[in-house]
Amino acid sequence: MIKNKETMIIIPARMAATRLPGKPLMVIDNKPMIVHIWEKAIKSIADKVIVATDSDDIIKEIVGRGGQAIKTRTDHKTGSDRIYEALLKTELEGSYSYIMNLQGDIPTIDPNIINLAIEKIKKTDADIITFGKKITNKKDIEDSNVVKVATNLTTLGSESPALYFSRSPIPFGKGSYYEHIGLYMYKRHALEKFILSSQTALEERENLEQIRALENNLKINIILIKDNIIGVDTIEDFKKAKELIENQSKDKK
Repeated sequence: MIKNKETMIIIPARMAATRLPGKPLMVIDNKPMIVHIWEKAIKSIADKVIVATDSDDIIKEIVGRGGQAIKTRTDHKTGSDRIYEALLKTELEGSYSYIMNLQGDIPTIDPNIINLAIEKIKKTDADIITFGKKITNKKDIEDSNVVKVATNLTTLGSESPALYFSRSPIPFGKGSYYEHIGLYMYKRHALEKFILSSQTALEERENLEQIRALENNLKINIILIKDNIIGVDTIEDFKKAKELIENQSKDKK
């Protein structure tokens, strides 16, 4: 498969996560979690993959496996702020038109989902592409660690504007709820506009950076998928991801 010469994936990773400190280096199937995500990314059609981190230990893990990692500041408030610093440090001529923020806590991500985002961003009228999946565990609806998205999605594979994101159950009332998956595919102008915008009150209140994009009139389209993607925010999430990955590894042996 020919590599896309316009796309860069940047994986932001920091050790001081509020809910689960040190999670990028927590071990799953004999490898740190950040390595699992990096390995999925390099299997995609993206032209370049780098890890952006404030940790020398994370850099050592990635570089030791032949990958590229960039040291970034410790004071970034969001993952997108961190990837933009890394982008400016690695880009020679501003040639990348599409930049993916592949968050460093979704080790079960499928490279096919990454490829879908890369393919969709070239065709969409949206500024940002991301993903959602139907919540099937009722406990997740009330769990503030599970980010919900309000949208009119109904069909797998469909693409529809995101209306709002929240850690609370949205929308109110009967019907389906959708979990947001932590992957953002930016058109370059959208990432730059996002970075140049100040944090908003709603963004800080929800602790969700994507709300800043919405408040600055950037269109975010959600694609509905069914894949078993687990975002690791708590030790319970980590145990679920670890079990899934290690079971898959056993099946391949």
